[in-house]
Amino acid sequence: MARISQSQMAKLFRRLATSYTAGIDIRTILKRESETGSSAYRQQSQQVSRSVDSGKTLAEAMQDTHGYFPDLAISVVQAGERGGRLEQSFSRLAEHYGNLVSFRNKMLAALAWPAFELFAAIMMVGGLMVICDWIFSSLEIKKINWLLMGSTTGNVIAYFVLISLLAVGFFLLVRGTALGWFGVMPMKIARRIPLIGKTIECLALSRFAWTMSVAENAGMNPVEIAQLSLRATENYFYKQHESKVCRMLQDGNRFHTTLQSTAAFPADLLIYVDNGEVAGELAESMERASQEYQERADLNLKLIGTVGFAMMLIFVGLLVLIIVVFAAKQYLKILNSFMVLGWFN
Repeated sequence: MARISQSQMAKLFRRLATSYTAGIDIRTILKRESETGSSAYRQQSQQVSRSVDSGKTLAEAMQDTHGYFPDLAISVVQAGERGGRLEQSFSRLAEHYGNLVSFRNKMLAALAWPAFELFAAIMMVGGLMVICDWIFSSLEIKKINWLLMGSTTGNVIAYFVLISLLAVGFFLLVRGTALGWFGVMPMKIARRIPLIGKTIECLALSRFAWTMSVAENAGMNPVEIAQLSLRATENYFYKQHESKVCRMLQDGNRFHTTLQSTAAFPADLLIYVDNGEVAGELAESMERASQEYQERADLNLKLIGTVGFAMMLIFVGLLVLIIVVFAAKQYLKILNSFMVLGWFN
């Protein structure tokens, strides 16, 4: 099933926050939502509206869509409902997804020209294969069997198939890592990559800390708080510890001891948890932790945009240089062939 986009999420929760703050009943709001947007969005909104009308909570209704809404949104809405802070949950989710959309747009804008250059370079390589083979054939020079396919058509098709497979493979690797298809190893490797790893960690921990703060304010028991917070990370590296964390909390262990036993959480977050538990201000402490991690993530994302732009330019530049050098070598080869045939005598 297709998942709601980040831009749709930002708009949805912005509308919910505005309407709910104005005192409009949630059933009325959901009925309005079911009458707008794409067919898929209307269908899911109608299902949510019917579920709420039947007596379910909004979080339960969103959960029943089986993946259309992300875990973070469901967790935050559930915590808001339990704590009587639903409008605050709507506002924070609108802000969160709005920031994600804003960053994505800035990133795409920064990488648009290098991406176009990369696409042009890939097409140039394919075109160069065809042109060289045509010229060599006209001059009765032995053609280059680029990808060992025997013919110009076969080599060009094999080239574009190879490029497509690489692109699809990269997409599946990123998607599968996020969903836990390959276990925790890819995420462990990603976490060690400078800048990228820290950004992934900060984004996940910011969601974790903020959801814990909201759930604690809602008066939930420790097991429910842990379940919501871990699922809100939307990161399999943390979500895998849910059963162990819940068992330890049921046995009466503190959050600090429990989270420390997983070896998945950094020392600075554990300090926030420990200080909050000792002072009896866990919600406030985790709110501060969430803000700090979000600020770190925002800074890292800006750096990634700058570095990514530079790396794309360098990569495209190298690819173009290789094409130019190769074309020059082929030109000299053709020129030499002309001289052998006496064309310049």
